[in-house]
Amino acid sequence: MCSETNHAAPNSSPGRSLKTWLTLLRVPNLLTVPGDPLAGAFLAAAASRSALAWTPVFQCLLASLALYSSGLLANDFFDREEDRRDRPTRPIPSGNVRSGSVLFAALLLTMAGITFATEAGRGPLQVALLLAAAVWAYNLGVKRVPVAGPILMGACRGLSLLLGAAACPASRVTDAPWLAAGLIAAYIALVTAIARNETRVQRTPLWAIWLSPTLILAGLASLSLLRWENGVPSLIPGPNGLALGLSAMAVVWVGVWNGQLVGQPAPARVQRAVGGLIRGLILIQAALCATTGPLGELGALALLAAFPVAGWLGKWFYGS
Repeated sequence: MCSETNHAAPNSSPGRSLKTWLTLLRVPNLLTVPGDPLAGAFLAAAASRSALAWTPVFQCLLASLALYSSGLLANDFFDREEDRRDRPTRPIPSGNVRSGSVLFAALLLTMAGITFATEAGRGPLQVALLLAAAVWAYNLGVKRVPVAGPILMGACRGLSLLLGAAACPASRVTDAPWLAAGLIAAYIALVTAIARNETRVQRTPLWAIWLSPTLILAGLASLSLLRWENGVPSLIPGPNGLALGLSAMAVVWVGVWNGQLVGQPAPARVQRAVGGLIRGLILIQAALCATTGPLGELGALALLAAFPVAGWLGKWFYGS
């Protein structure tokens, strides 16, 4: 299936092998994944005024993690020639892992993700199939299309949120999860557009730099200031303090990292900024959870626990 013959590095100790796979999986990024289906589930349950079914939600969380991980591995497999030129220390071009093994693991994780979604129910399975198709379409070539690539990547994260919403026992996914999915999708599309040329010196337009924090401010403010009942918004007299606080943190965090892109920053600076912007997803997801009430606030606090861990892991593993 692949023409080159990658040989494992002479030092193939278990520790080195584990680090290689953790590098491929971009461990800091993995901590940003559970918040997607969790936020979707909380929003869907709150909007439909129904209780969460925790087992399907957990299965959707595992499905999202598996499908996201498959996409990361497929990305390295299909980018192996580009990485030989621009990032020769990545696991495949450095010879630390065989490309065929990476592709096999990606396919295995895709099947695992679909299996988890199947256990969660018909709705989650339908969303998971769309998500799997989007992940592979992106890696098979759409990512090289200037506009379509970032949009499809954003759609993947939006579908990840809707995967959790589909686990809600309500008869339909209401407007609140769709609004949140659109917010996440647009944000990731912008970050992806910035990251497309992160290995080269580039100038990011000012409108692109400030669009994402403005987008987050508008999206999170609308969900923080509104109560959703059966998909119909109504103003509440006392906004959720935690949700507003987390929304403010998310806007400031994204604004600071976007500020690093002003001018023509070096590739290393752009890569750090992209990693920081991806980590900011945890703050956005936590704010989304907190908008749904006391139980969602507990979920938000649980997600926040992953925020410093992702930062610490980012010192050891590539997270762009």
